[in-house]
Parts: sequence; structure tokens; C-alpha cells
Amino acid sequence: MDGIAAHGAVKPRFQIATPGDDAAIRRLLRDNPMRGSVSVSFEREPSYFNGVNIAGGRDQTIVVREGEKLVCMGRCIRREAWLNGRPFDVGYMAELRLDAAARGRFGIIRDGFHFFHEQERSSPADFYFTSIAADNERARRLLESGARGLPQYSFLGELDTLLIAVPRSLPKTTPRIERMKDEHIEEVLILLSKHGQKFSLATRWTRARLQSLSSHGVSDLFVMKEGGEIVACGGLWDQRSFRQTVICGYSRALNLARPIINWAGRLFGGVQLPPVGATLPQVFLSPFMVGRSLPEFIAELFRYAAGAEFITVALPRWHEATSAIRRSFTTRTWRSRLYRVSWPGDNPLELNGAVLADVALL
Repeated sequence: MDGIAAHGAVKPRFQIATPGDDAAIRRLLRDNPMRGSVSVSFEREPSYFNGVNIAGGRDQTIVVREGEKLVCMGRCIRREAWLNGRPFDVGYMAELRLDAAARGRFGIIRDGFHFFHEQERSSPADFYFTSIAADNERARRLLESGARGLPQYSFLGELDTLLIAVPRSLPKTTPRIERMKDEHIEEVLILLSKHGQKFSLATRWTRARLQSLSSHGVSDLFVMKEGGEIVACGGLWDQRSFRQTVICGYSRALNLARPIINWAGRLFGGVQLPPVGATLPQVFLSPFMVGRSLPEFIAELFRYAAGAEFITVALPRWHEATSAIRRSFTTRTWRSRLYRVSWPGDNPLELNGAVLADVALL
């Protein structure tokens, strides 16, 4: 019987996603949140395909169907990024979701990885990586297990995504930043390249890639100068028109503490925990460069973050800028772990030094 597995279940079909899969993909993302102390769903409304191929990326999504039901998906985003100070073709593996109805079906994930690897075999990326929430123990147990048929997951480092609370009132000071003009672009690109070369996995920005962001929610890029030289730069990127982080629930302890946390936040201007079902009111700091002026630069950006409660930026857990931001602002942290994903025969390239991926592009 065609399409029926030996045990009687409908045989999974592995395919490259097309616009016809849009509604089913959005349902899968919406109904299968990432569990943790704060459970969130990373949604793609009103159209999944509005958020593909951004900033020079080349996206491919794999979907798995049983009959007419979409039960699993995964996405790979290929773009040029820095590895050990040199540009390479890097693939970020994202949005691995298994529907609750297929929970425990290891074979679907194993065969999905095999299907993806076969698709990439003729023209693979130089390096593949992914991120997993540090408190997503179920995913970590499976993917770190080295189970037969899965690619190898090699730990690279921890990334702290900082949600920086935007103050309700700002001091009346003379702005130290200005909107980037065309005359600034070459200097900004040099600074972004110098920054990227220090951190493997950082995006390699070009003029075309910077300018393309305007069609995806980056209204302005900003620069801060000292002595006539640019010492900090970055953009505020509101992605809520095509990509949303939705609060799906809190752990029991956090749910009990939430009224007190929110009361203190209202009283002292700190971080509040949004209600379940709310879209996180954030804008990303992206692209940006890490430097000693980063906290001052972020403080200047607050006046341009109207309509957002958080400015979100990701940094290595151990980096001095991460500590400086925590000292300077009220923050909450989403911690994730970065892994290399590899198969036998892959490029033997090994990373040296720090890793830093742009959370706005993950």
C-alpha cells in the first residue's frame, strides 16, 4: 500500500517547504513552544515567507508530513560569516520543531537530518551551527546524546541574550548619537568587519546587506562619535511585523513571583514579565559592534525605541561588555548554547577564540 509504513502508520514525507506550506508551518510554530522557565513560541505571522532570505541569507526549510498533517520542520539559513577572522559560507540550523502529536518519534528527526544532509551534499556550507536554549533540557538531551543517525553536536560557547528595559523617562540631555548618513557607510563597514573578525559566526556585512534591512524593519542605523571618529554604531530592528516572540507560560515559581516582580518593576522602573499570550515588545540592536562605548551607545538609543519595552542584544556570557550592560541597566537574560553541527567528512575547520552570532538573524 503506497505511503503506508509496515507498522500501519502513514509514512512520513520529507520535502522542501513551499508557500503552500505557509499556514501549516505557522500552526506548528504557534502550537509547539520552546519550554523553559519562560516558555515562548517563536512565531512568523502573518506569513512565514515574509522573513526569509534576510541580509544576504539563503533560506531552505524542510517539512515533514504524515498524510496532510505537518509534524516536523527545520530551517537552514546560509550566509557569509566570519570564522577565525576570514569569511566563509556558514549555515545556521534553526526552528527544529516536532509536533506534540509526534513527541518521542526519534525516527522523524533522524530521517529529517538525513534528508537535509542529502540536499546539501552537492554544495555544502563550510560550517554549520545551531543554538539551543540552556534550559531546554529535552532538546539538549536528545541532540547532545550522539544517538546513531544524528549529526555530531560540538559545544562552542554560551550566548547571553539580554533584554534591556527601556526606561519610562529619559534625562533631558543633548543627544550624542546621530543617524547614519551615506558618508558614514564605508567607515561603519570597516568597524563592523573589525568587530566581526574578532568573533567567529558574526555576520559579514556589506553595503548591500546593510541597505536591504530597511525593507525588514530597520528604519535607521545610528553612529556615535568621539573626536570626529565613530566609536559605536548599530541599528534598532523591530521585527514584530514578520517575527514574534510570544509568551506561552512561566514556571510555577516564576508564575507565583510574577505579581511581585511586576509591582517592583512599575514602582522602580524595572523589567516586568508580560502576560501569557503577549508578544514580547522588543527591538533588536542589530547590526552592532562590541566596544567600550556600547553601554553609552545603548543609553542614547533609548530615546529612539518608542513602542518597545526592551532593547535586545546577544553577547558572549563571559564578555566584559555583558557585565557592563548588566551593571548599567535593568536586564533579564535568555541563555543559549551554541553548537557546531557536523557529519563525517565535513570541513575539518576548527574555531579559535570567541564566538558571537547575531541574535536578530537566528
